[in-house]
Amino acid sequence: MKQNIIACGNKLDIGTRVVLWSDPEGFKCPNPRGRLSCSQHDPSLNDAPSQKFKNYKIKNPKTAYGELTKTVHQLVLHYDVCYTSYHCHQLMKESSFKGSHFYLDLDGTLFQTCDLYWKTNTAPADDKKGNERAVHVEISNLSWEALAKQSEYYPSKKDKYKKTKKGWELILPDEYKTNTFNAMPARTFGDRGYFSKRINGKIVRMWDFTEEQYQSLEKLCIGLNKLLPAIKLKVPFNEETGRHPLDRLKNFSRFAGVLGHSHVQNGSTGLECKFDPGSAFNWARLHRTFKKAKSKK
Repeated sequence: MKQNIIACGNKLDIGTRVVLWSDPEGFKCPNPRGRLSCSQHDPSLNDAPSQKFKNYKIKNPKTAYGELTKTVHQLVLHYDVCYTSYHCHQLMKESSFKGSHFYLDLDGTLFQTCDLYWKTNTAPADDKKGNERAVHVEISNLSWEALAKQSEYYPSKKDKYKKTKKGWELILPDEYKTNTFNAMPARTFGDRGYFSKRINGKIVRMWDFTEEQYQSLEKLCIGLNKLLPAIKLKVPFNEETGRHPLDRLKNFSRFAGVLGHSHVQNGSTGLECKFDPGSAFNWARLHRTFKKAKSKK
């Protein structure tokens, strides 16, 4: 089982399954771009219409890696509002500009879609420079779409989570079903199951991510910190209140660590307002994991 993530050809085993873009079952990023702050590629690949994947070549990997470690200081978390990573990738391919470095599937499988040297257009942030400084991961979760009364993209007469004897279970359409994994939220809230919190002015209701997703995400974060040390093992946290803020941060461009799309983009500069990774995401868990990892160093 492959477990490596890759930046400028440098491989790092993160201790969990990673499917690469070069693998038969892998996904190639449909719309990579060159980072403006990096020089080891053809500049025609910067913020231009997507070219063939084979055209994205790194001239000098060693120099490129040095540039990347100075350039990238954020991992931005997203929910994909999709059933599975396969579903997410199909929608990415329909876009002329969208892409993400990683997809994180319901069962915890990570898909890396391109070398981290390249930029993907997933979170421009309110300063419109967010993709230059970030790596992105799209985590499979329907967010508010799981609720029948709120669904816009996937209308349904019933909520997409069903309460069973084992707990709440995501009911997948036939085209996304698997015989080996039943997706269940890592945590639930009361009898209703889903969480509800206000983020950047919107009440976001959603069921939690799976336990398998959290475990893989923790390993991805720790691995990225080793591969790209400017991405600190840190999440947004208010020392005075002891809470993890969900709204856009005042210092969002300077924050070095792991944060959500909602932390960098509230739409105040004309871009779309964002809310992911949403109301159910367990920031406290990630905070504890990072403290434990740093104590071992």
